[in-house]
Amino acid sequence: MDGAVAADCDEERQRREEDVVWAKSGCLLRRVKRGKLQPPNLVAIKEGKYVNYYTNYFFRFLPNSLKSVPVTDILDVRTGYNTDNLHKAAKKYEFQEAAPDSTCFSVIFTHARFLHKSVDFAANRKEDRDRWVSALTYLISQVKEQSAHFNERAWILQKFVEADHNENGTLSFNEIWSLLKKMNLEISEEYARVMFKEAEKKSGDGVLDKDEFLKFFDCLTDRPEVRHLLRMASSEGVESLTVSDLKKFLVEEQDFQDVDVNKAESILETFEQVAQEGQRDKLMGVIGMRRLLQSRWGNIIKQGHESIWQDMDHPLPHYYCNSSHNTYLAGLQLRGEATIEGYIYALKKGARLLECIFMNGDLVDLFDGEHGEPVITHKRTLINPITLRNALEAIKVKFKRFAFETSPYPVILTLENHVGLVQQRVMVDVFQEVLGDMLYLPHPNSAQQLMPSPNLLRKKILLRGKKLGHNVGSVVNEDDSGKVCIFDVL
Repeated sequence: MDGAVAADCDEERQRREEDVVWAKSGCLLRRVKRGKLQPPNLVAIKEGKYVNYYTNYFFRFLPNSLKSVPVTDILDVRTGYNTDNLHKAAKKYEFQEAAPDSTCFSVIFTHARFLHKSVDFAANRKEDRDRWVSALTYLISQVKEQSAHFNERAWILQKFVEADHNENGTLSFNEIWSLLKKMNLEISEEYARVMFKEAEKKSGDGVLDKDEFLKFFDCLTDRPEVRHLLRMASSEGVESLTVSDLKKFLVEEQDFQDVDVNKAESILETFEQVAQEGQRDKLMGVIGMRRLLQSRWGNIIKQGHESIWQDMDHPLPHYYCNSSHNTYLAGLQLRGEATIEGYIYALKKGARLLECIFMNGDLVDLFDGEHGEPVITHKRTLINPITLRNALEAIKVKFKRFAFETSPYPVILTLENHVGLVQQRVMVDVFQEVLGDMLYLPHPNSAQQLMPSPNLLRKKILLRGKKLGHNVGSVVNEDDSGKVCIFDVL
């Protein structure tokens, strides 16, 4: 049986590697931009590290611009109409005819300006779409695998070569400063100059060779607390750990009771780089320990407690909640975009409380034909809004994939309500129509009873907000009262 499973895994791996080779040769895909299909352009994977695609400018006489997304920046690959852009485009029947759900996919990646950005594509055939998704998800998994076996020294030297534009084997301060900015090392130029002078002090030639650059980088990334930890954990009080030292550290300090000598040796080999010249025993130094602490072996949370393990049968208000503020925002708070992606991002991070701010829909025209419905936005800002219906539909669609991926317990939507009485009636209808059985509906006289427990509210949506005062007129018809649970702050 094990042999059959291994054979299936090998076959699957080979198929996905073939998909990567196919994607490297390129394929004509149509990009979906601003809700519209663009002309076909070549999209390809370059060197197994980048996704290259072309973007069309608004002015047709300008040439297409080549964009490149590093695979290391890709957060997710989605199929179907599962982004704001595709959701909007799919409202038009003509788009669904030209680009069916089965041919569309999206690449979600980190972005300098926003938390993340999506690039949406439509393939000619479902088979092409599936091969692209297979290739990209395989490359993403490879990146995660390789991160555990990362050779930091080789990577630093590679960066040295990339920065050495005149290929003279040395780097000036200006070349190094430009490289540091590309590497996102947030240090001041003054501090970098001090470290630079320290590294080239021996030669005094105003430039750094490879050995000096390695010394310079070590000074920049030095962690005295890691060195102190090594001395504390070492049986000889030195800045390195033997296999026995590492085993003792993992068992006694990190509480991994299942670690034996063989496992400790395997862990050391995973995180430590090549042995020092002339070194007889396997030792873990500063770099290896730093990388170990960034892995699950250095997790501050006790093993087995990474997910919820407590008694979840007490009333809901007895618990703390992982909450998200301004959930709908991507990018800047005062001038950015309200997007469904904000909700997806929060749900994937394990948030159980999401924030919605409602304004009258007649103040903003988001999509044609949707006037009069509440929208989600950020008041007194330049944030582009999204409609309540679109947000709820996206949340509903994404629930099976995202909302309960990290936790089965209820999701609470906080309502900051700036909507008039007329549109509050619309809100009731939209919540019931879109969320249906997922919406928690309280029993009569529930205000006099304790809230249900998280276990009883699994995979339910709760609405949280302030009820209207007694002096305010009725918001919903008598037949609708009690149908939507909007309870006071917990």
